[in-house]
Amino acid sequence: MRAGASLVATFVAQGVAGLSCCNHTISRDVIVVGGGAAGSHAAVWLRDHGQSVVVVEKASQLGGHTASYYDSASNKSINVGVQAWMEYKDTFDFPKRMNVSTSGSMQFTTLDYKYVNFKTGSPVAGWTAPSSDAMYPALQRYLDVLEKYEDIILPGFENFPDADAIPEDLVMPFRQFVEKYDIAAAVPQIWDSTAQGLGDTMEVPTLFVMQASGVPMVRALLGTAAAAVPASGRLYELYESVAKFLGDDVLYSNTVVSTAQRTDEGVSVKVAGADGTLTCIDAKRLLIAFEPSPESLAPFRLDETETEVFDKIEFTTVYAGILRHPSLQISTAYSNRSPAPGSTNYTVFPTPSQVGRIDYIGGTKDLFQFTAVGTDEDTSESMKAVIAESIGNLVEAGTVPASNGTVTFVAFANHGKMHPRVTGEELRAGFIQKQTALQGRRSTWYTGAAFSAGFSTVVWEYNNVILPKLIEGL
Repeated sequence: MRAGASLVATFVAQGVAGLSCCNHTISRDVIVVGGGAAGSHAAVWLRDHGQSVVVVEKASQLGGHTASYYDSASNKSINVGVQAWMEYKDTFDFPKRMNVSTSGSMQFTTLDYKYVNFKTGSPVAGWTAPSSDAMYPALQRYLDVLEKYEDIILPGFENFPDADAIPEDLVMPFRQFVEKYDIAAAVPQIWDSTAQGLGDTMEVPTLFVMQASGVPMVRALLGTAAAAVPASGRLYELYESVAKFLGDDVLYSNTVVSTAQRTDEGVSVKVAGADGTLTCIDAKRLLIAFEPSPESLAPFRLDETETEVFDKIEFTTVYAGILRHPSLQISTAYSNRSPAPGSTNYTVFPTPSQVGRIDYIGGTKDLFQFTAVGTDEDTSESMKAVIAESIGNLVEAGTVPASNGTVTFVAFANHGKMHPRVTGEELRAGFIQKQTALQGRRSTWYTGAAFSAGFSTVVWEYNNVILPKLIEGL
């Protein structure tokens, strides 16, 4: 780790010279930008493998899409965002490493499901959910195909075929894939679980549906793999433990504002805290552990090769949280559906901006959990308005009783840009190969959903693959 100290010292001096007006200057082996599931795991892994590390996290806490809300009325902690860790290979070893159990059970409440069109507020006439006898065999058929391609898309794309050899199953729109394998009865469950975040889910290349609702999720739905939580049920325990372990090596409420240098010799960046404090950080490696949107990558001075890759990616924005409204009925779940002919049309769904579902939270007086999906231009405020309007439509249509109250957001999480994806044409033009080739370039490495999949456990396994390469030569 100490080899080449004189070279590093020279680079550090050059880097600091390029970053003036800093209140503090620190040097580390690795800078990790982003303290969600990917970055938190990576920081612990790097520490465990003898590397010095600093995590730059824009929020006031670690955990990313994992948060917790305590409801004093019911004495109940409620997960906001991530609801469970989906079993995948040996990645439950990470909670164990942090002394957090995976022995808990998810709590389920029997609900009365209402399938409604949130744009009109009316129930979707004739829409009935697939029967278990139809859904589970369809999920199994889906899993059979997922497992056929598992090794080339999970935990990352290191084994992905060349552009001219990509299986057509992965490139075709999901609508065609559903028809080809006769899995329509599984699609409502897939959409409700995670795939609604893809936007126009039925039209995206199937590869990205497989990432959003893939092997770990489907095995859990079929009962052949675990969906684990701590004994307390509170997933955020893991990130409290990580925060304690990392201590002062996390810069909370900080963002990278500029990059003085990012070359094969190392990286030098300036970060700004919410209080205005500026910190210069020099390191041998940079690990980007956030969604690579243009806005987030702007401070890193992308070169032409990097820009060519990242400019191709499309995103949606995803929101989750807890709300109350006096018109919503206890023990009821409201699922958004699009009107379509026939009671068994399971391949037509709303597109952003939309509220996917509003479900009563069992054991509480009047709390409901929601998931909503926006375009890449939506904001927290615009989506709060969409949610309020959707509930108002239910009232106006008489689907729920009128009341004098309005919606109250008890917890609101803006998960930002998610579900990175490109068109089928870009896949055939070699996008995956170009993206994977960025790993290690200019001392920069990447982890997270864009390079792996949108499940914490899959990203942890991807870190186990990519981080040994990152530390080579340190």
